[in-house]
Amino acid sequence: MTAPMQSSSVQPAAAPKEERLLATGDIGDVALLAHVEHKYRFLIADANPAQVEELRQRLLERESQASLAAREQLDAQIGRLLSAEGFEYFQVLKESDLEQHHLAEYTGGISNVAPLDARQERVVLDAKLRQKQRYSTVMRDLGLDRDSLSPAERKYAHEKTSEALKRYLDEFLSEVSPALTPEQYTQLKNYETTEFDRELARLQQKINAK
Repeated sequence: MTAPMQSSSVQPAAAPKEERLLATGDIGDVALLAHVEHKYRFLIADANPAQVEELRQRLLERESQASLAAREQLDAQIGRLLSAEGFEYFQVLKESDLEQHHLAEYTGGISNVAPLDARQERVVLDAKLRQKQRYSTVMRDLGLDRDSLSPAERKYAHEKTSEALKRYLDEFLSEVSPALTPEQYTQLKNYETTEFDRELARLQQKINAK
């Protein structure tokens, strides 16, 4: 199921770094704090104000854990602080590090020319995550995780992978286009086309190795 992406442009209230670090107990890692504040900024913005500090603390604890079991326990705790829609959004955001990195690269590169506002950033991120979910479903059905492929299966995998990536890119760009200026859209298209070409090359190499 595709998680609902909300369109609020409200940003989380900026609290002093010292206050936030005190609220996180013994985590106290400024780099981790910055990572969590950025990764979950839209989730925090949507949260019940009375739950924000506890939500932030649980998110910090989750992102500091390497143990899958510990993360699952914290996920359940986070779920109790969120609405059903908010928890679905969290489930998508927690796996969004690559997409967040790409968005930061794009927005950083265009910041001196045609910077995006918070609403536009959210439109781009949420659209990317929606299309990623659809693309991931298609790729799972291709069975690329098998140890070996026959020549016919390899040919089919090449064709379907290329089609899936093209659809992913086209539908993503179509979705975000109305929210961006022509210059912002052109820069995004150029950036994402390069990234998708790299991903296609990586997947083709993976298919050829089977």
